[in-house]
Amino acid sequence: MYAKNDKIQTLVTDMTSTGEGVSKADGMTVFTEGAVPGDKITSKIVAVKPNYLKSELISIDEESEDRRKDQAVCTYQKQCGGCPFFDIDYSAQLRLKEKQVRDALERIGGFENPPVEPIVGAAEPFFYRNKAQYKVGPDGLGFYAKGSHDVVPTATCLTQPKNSGRIISLINSIIKKNKLSLYDEKTHKGLLRGIIQRTNREGKTMIVFVVNAKRMPEERAIADKLLKDSDIVSVYVNVNKAKGNRILGAENRLIGGEEYLTEKLGGRTFQISPSSFFQVNTAQTEVLYGIVKEYADLKSGEEVYDLYCGTGTIGIYIADDGIKLTGIEINPESVEDAKTNAELNGLTDAEFLAGKAEVVVPEAGGEPDCVILDPPRKGCDRSLLELLLEMKTPRIVYVSCNPTTLARDLKILAGDYTIEKVQPVDLFPQTGHVETVVLMSRVDK
Repeated sequence: MYAKNDKIQTLVTDMTSTGEGVSKADGMTVFTEGAVPGDKITSKIVAVKPNYLKSELISIDEESEDRRKDQAVCTYQKQCGGCPFFDIDYSAQLRLKEKQVRDALERIGGFENPPVEPIVGAAEPFFYRNKAQYKVGPDGLGFYAKGSHDVVPTATCLTQPKNSGRIISLINSIIKKNKLSLYDEKTHKGLLRGIIQRTNREGKTMIVFVVNAKRMPEERAIADKLLKDSDIVSVYVNVNKAKGNRILGAENRLIGGEEYLTEKLGGRTFQISPSSFFQVNTAQTEVLYGIVKEYADLKSGEEVYDLYCGTGTIGIYIADDGIKLTGIEINPESVEDAKTNAELNGLTDAEFLAGKAEVVVPEAGGEPDCVILDPPRKGCDRSLLELLLEMKTPRIVYVSCNPTTLARDLKILAGDYTIEKVQPVDLFPQTGHVETVVLMSRVDK
């Protein structure tokens, strides 16, 4: 029996999605931050639970072959915790994520030998994010330290756009020069809550000041200063006077430059506003949506339902001429963005409806040939899955950002549907997140 402060030696064999090494000690699972699969380690037990131990790394006695071999160095990685897979070679990251999907389908879904394809990795595992959400601390812009709301100031970030270092430096100087007060979560006082940076593939950048007020002092002069930067084309103020940690408020006000950024995916054009949902890895999103389009296999004259459609990106991407598209999304603002995006791309047979999918689908009254599911991390509502079983749609394409809830939901559908293909895609290198596209076909009964 182990006790707190005991030292143990273990071989790390796996890793959690949050970056803890997993090993065994006399049948007990041990979680150790900073250890990676293949490491032989000595650690100190810091917590004893009924079914597992948590330990603190003391030494790496034999280093894993999967530890990072390239020259990428992040000064802040150990502090900010935003990239828990950073210490692992990228090929090993991909193996872990593919295993994560397979394990969830087998363990939670109960699927024997699920048809998981080799994961599609990113051609560029750095500088891939098109959106940064900077926190603001006394020492400048940065990100929260792992497990806290303490801001780790950063001069640049290896996963953000390549212009992030210049943008951070410029905004830090504006905050200091204009003596902008910083928001305090405890007292609900202070002005500046955060900074959003959105950047398209052309490098054009939108900056959003999230503030605890209707206006920001000298906001027009601040916008003029920012718009002199070669990349910045749009400056907004977002008003968020609510208590709590919600990032954006409901009101966005343009204070300089262009109203939208535009981005192209597979020949389609999308408008991006401060509040728009848009996948953060543009290049891999194109890969992801291409797989969805292949799996949906839509023919002219067919109808597709895009559920949890957000701003309509998936449906618009896959709906060629002659295909009827119905998108359903609970957020009314996203629905309006989806309608704008459909018009922008000349889609004349596309309809977007606001409301819960399980409520709106029966009201829509169609008989789709294919349903696209792209739910949040919590997965689909049980009542929606039961409705899909009643509808008897020939094909379902499920796009998931969480293997655990994916496996749970597929298990519910499994009686009437067969899993044809499972394709993991890495949209978030250096992290434990993985996207998965699943094609399910209805079983003839």
